[in-house]
Amino acid sequence: MENSPNIQALSPGVRLLEARAVRPKTTCISLLLLTPLLQDPAETAVLASYLTHTCRRFPTRAALAAKLESLYGAEISGDCGRLGEARCLRLSLACLNDALALQREAVSVEALELLLDMLLEPCAADGAFDEAQTRLEQRLCLEDIESEKNDKRAFALQRALETMCADEPYGLSRETLTAGVRALTPASLYAAWQRLLRTARITVLVCGDVDAAPLEAALQARLCAIPGRDPAALETVFVEACEDVTELIEEEDVSQSKLVLGFRTGMRDRDDDYAAYRVMADVFGGGPYSRLFSNVRERLSLCYYCSARLVRHKGLLLVQSGVERKNSDVAKAEILRQLAVMQAGEFSDEELAASKKALCDAFSGVGDTPEGLDAYYAQFADGDFLAPEQTAAALAAVTREDVVRAARRVTLDTVYLLAGKDGAPDA
Repeated sequence: MENSPNIQALSPGVRLLEARAVRPKTTCISLLLLTPLLQDPAETAVLASYLTHTCRRFPTRAALAAKLESLYGAEISGDCGRLGEARCLRLSLACLNDALALQREAVSVEALELLLDMLLEPCAADGAFDEAQTRLEQRLCLEDIESEKNDKRAFALQRALETMCADEPYGLSRETLTAGVRALTPASLYAAWQRLLRTARITVLVCGDVDAAPLEAALQARLCAIPGRDPAALETVFVEACEDVTELIEEEDVSQSKLVLGFRTGMRDRDDDYAAYRVMADVFGGGPYSRLFSNVRERLSLCYYCSARLVRHKGLLLVQSGVERKNSDVAKAEILRQLAVMQAGEFSDEELAASKKALCDAFSGVGDTPEGLDAYYAQFADGDFLAPEQTAAALAAVTREDVVRAARRVTLDTVYLLAGKDGAPDA
């Protein structure tokens, strides 16, 4: 039975989504703030952590920890990611469901007020954030970026995207981000925070089983009252096809080479024939039933792993594989041959059925927990919302002809190889 969310526009650029879970032991509240990808990228990455550790009302981590403990061990978190060419700063708090509190107190209202404190009243004075806290968060952010470089699979994917989208905001490089983080100051971070509050498109997710009226009142009184609000327009460049293929080989001292193939799907926006593309990508390289797994990895033993995923918000199809360098050309040729199989409709009915079942099953449990609903609805922060049941129904309705149509619009854009010496797979 479909459980569609309740969506309200609270003010220009601010909306509230309420979704009820089947087993609401907890309540999840998230503030999602979207801005153009290139607006203060370094500062926004640091803010995602800075805003979760202290605020004016709880200026030390010990004071904040005590407050969270008083809320039955609530947990607060922050992260920063991409939805197409929008940057999404996300502040989340998970707390006990009101109905399970000892005195039936309104835990969710206190949790939302705390989350608003973290966003709207950080530790700052005289137009600058706290110096020591800023430097700490700056260092932690740089360490996170460096750790990503040490994950060679993630590093190769990022380099492929930087190459593929070099002339688009999506191609923002790790080097540019690192330089920006190094250069920021307590004053520049404060100024970026002020811009964020003025220009972000804000979605508030409340997932669980709570009375939304007092939550809406708190949002109206504080979030919708931010002065000077002028929500930015969010646009993503969708390149429908590629005429020339870019190939790049970079060498590092790694025991397993990483091969990434980047394709343009032909999608014109994130909703353009999405269900067909999602099933096509899954039959192509989604699970153990997929063409890439069963042929490139298992039957031909050309790689240690080989998978494909659709980047819906940018219209990309990415194939990642770990190979021995001597097998990279053969592996690339076989990956492209399997795409040709998809385009010719030569995949089996069993492969199509297995893919659709796996995808639909993945959505069947989304509504069981607030955490599942929160993670699901966060992907819609830049557009219209669909209930999990609606997404599953669209995927179930995809036909063989739909899959072939989607596959035939796919064109190869970039081939990236992080080449190392042959040997056993590394971590």
